[in-house]
Amino acid sequence: MIGDLEAGRDWVDQRRVLSAIANALRLDPAELTGQPYMPDEADHSTVHALGWHARRYLARSLSADDAVGEASREELAALVEGLQTADEAGDLASAALKVPGLLQLAGLPQPADADLGVTTARAAAHVAVSRLLRRLGYWDLAWSVLARACPPAEARSAVLAEEVRLLLDLGQAGPAVARATWIEADAPPEVLLPLAVAHATLGNETKSEYLLASAQAKAVDARQRSQVACARAFAAAECGAYDHVLEQAAGATCLPAGDRSALLVLTASARARLGEYGSAAEDLAAAESIAPLHTRLDPLARELLCVLPVRAQEHAAMLGEIAARFGMK
Repeated sequence: MIGDLEAGRDWVDQRRVLSAIANALRLDPAELTGQPYMPDEADHSTVHALGWHARRYLARSLSADDAVGEASREELAALVEGLQTADEAGDLASAALKVPGLLQLAGLPQPADADLGVTTARAAAHVAVSRLLRRLGYWDLAWSVLARACPPAEARSAVLAEEVRLLLDLGQAGPAVARATWIEADAPPEVLLPLAVAHATLGNETKSEYLLASAQAKAVDARQRSQVACARAFAAAECGAYDHVLEQAAGATCLPAGDRSALLVLTASARARLGEYGSAAEDLAAAESIAPLHTRLDPLARELLCVLPVRAQEHAAMLGEIAARFGMK
């Protein structure tokens, strides 16, 4: 298998495979997926500046001289909503531009905060920044920022969901499952869905399906039902059920641009596994058109782009242009 990967005859599209190879080589998964890599345009540079801002914030938060000022619940909530809206729309550059002011205003959450709204908004700010750092491959910084969320009970599920996703990206599905076991019965869909993918990664298909069914029962609108279908597709990919990936993806019709682009990368890989190389190239191109930076920063998209050109000759020119924008040519 490793010979096929090195020769470009195969690619990695499952977290458990990536984790197994990384663990065997005593490497971080990031070292195998090329993340984070050097920015190649203005928006990309803007997003990568998050690493500097996060380090500065963490250094200041450890300083006894750096007092936490008063934060307005309204100001915090507006900044968090703006960041989340830009992130969901696939506009990572606009989201990144909101981070310095957000970290400055949020500061380090204090257990003695009298205003529950401020404490909740501060926790949401840390989750939102951690999510951006995770997508960039700054996993150590993402974890450090998330560890400072200090959420009240009302915000713990959002922090836990991001912890599970981060551990999954680190190839640590076992710790991800252990992290959430104690609240599993009452967990909201935002926790159940990544947890279901973690169980699928570990080969626990029955448990994964149980959690997905629980999330489906709790879904209250089209968006949440689409998120369940999306998670089912990712769980199916971890089990190598590529037909099922495409079937579930077809039901995820109400996703924000960032999630939609990630799902299209997944379906592109599934189509390639099924020998539908032309359709795979088209899905990859669609993902980039919807959320360019989301797609270019997706390590599995980069893996796929290494093997598609020789398989989808009719799309070679298009794939070459995509590779150039990915900084791979």
